[in-house]
Amino acid sequence: MKLHIISAKKIGYDAGYDYIPFPADQYTRESAMAQFKPVTKETLKNNNWYPYTAYEYDGETYYSIQYSGLADEEEFYK
Repeated sequence: MKLHIISAKKIGYDAGYDYIPFPADQYTRESAMAQFKPVTKETLKNNNWYPYTAYEYDGETYYSIQYSGLADEEEFYK
């Protein structure tokens, strides 16, 4: 089975990434990306608060998301 892979950067210094699969027979590229809901967050920089857009999925908040492409299920779960 083919999977759409979304690379989601965790919030926090040097926090890393989660690679989240969506079955290609159930999701298009666009519908997989749409599972991540944009939310407005703020960060403190130079004593000022600045808004930015983060993304929430399955109870987690991510700094950014990116479509990484299609992968075979066997490859992804190695």
